[in-house]
Parts: sequence; structure tokens; C-alpha cells
Amino acid sequence: MNNLSLLIQTQKTVFTFSDIKKITQIPTDAGVKSFLQRAKANQILHNPYKGVRTLANYDHYEFAHVLRPQSYISCETVLFQKGIFFQYYGNTISSVSDDSRKYTIDTKKIIYYKIKDTILHNPIGIKQRKHYRIATPERALCDYIYLNPRGTIDAPENINIIRLKQLLPFYPHKTGQYIYTLLGKNG
Repeated sequence: MNNLSLLIQTQKTVFTFSDIKKITQIPTDAGVKSFLQRAKANQILHNPYKGVRTLANYDHYEFAHVLRPQSYISCETVLFQKGIFFQYYGNTISSVSDDSRKYTIDTKKIIYYKIKDTILHNPIGIKQRKHYRIATPERALCDYIYLNPRGTIDAPENINIIRLKQLLPFYPHKTGQYIYTLLGKNG
């Protein structure tokens, strides 16, 4: 089986150098580099960012996770997808991470917001997809208000109050108070 087939079988669309070496089982770094040069020349694999290779049609959320493995998709991206924000953020992927960073990859902007480690590493309200992690709408709202204390939302009725109450103890009290104000509820 050829190396490209091995990569495709993983169902991943974004790869680091070490991923490619492990998947293809090419024994030397020089061999992997040679494969990558041929793959790039033949436009089989793309190199949109140093150290990261992608298939031609790759998952941008997966790419965001590969760039910052200690991250998950959250905030505006999730809130728009779930109809809580009406403003379109289609060319921007918002993620929460252990460091603030901004990247522009192809036509997408990837923004990482730094959040306290105790919140970042709490798994409640984060769904594991095949190759990335993504916040539930309630977790995304908590992250968004924690990072933007005066933020607003368009459709508070799309928030599940029971799930929200499970998350709020992990955020500062002010975050919870403001969220309840936004939702028109008593905390």
C-alpha cells in the first residue's frame, strides 16, 4: 500500500511530521522529508503552516486542534453554529487554549483565547469529535462571557439551563451572574 493510502485510511486530514512518520512507517527522517517533497510537488499534500501538512480538502477545526493541541473550538464559532449568535463568523474559528494566538491559514483566521488552566482542563461541556474537541453551546457561552464580560447574545432561548448550571461552578461568580442577567433568569 502506498503512503498516501495509509494517510487517507486514518481519516485525518491534517498531519504533523511525526504523524506522517508514524503512519507511513518510513524509518528515517530523510525518507519522510523526501516523501513530503514529492507529495508537495505533486500537490498531494499541502503545507499551509510550517510543520503541518494537509490533504487538499482538510477540516479547519482539525487544523486548529493540531496547531494548539491543548485547545477546543468554542466562543463565537459554536454560538453562531447553534443559533445563539446571529452575526456570521464564517471565516474565523474561535478556540480556547492555554495561550492567546492568532493565525491566518488560507482564508481562515484561527483565534485562540487564553483561559485559566482550571477551566481549560475541565472536560465538562466539551465534546470529543474524531480529530478535535468542541464546546457545547452552554460551555461556549460560559467561555465567551468569561472572556468578554459585557458580551451579548441574540437567542438566549437556545441555551439549556440545566447544562449551564452544571458548568457555572467552574467559572468566576461574576461570569455566572452576568449570564443569568443575559438569560433573564435568577441565579
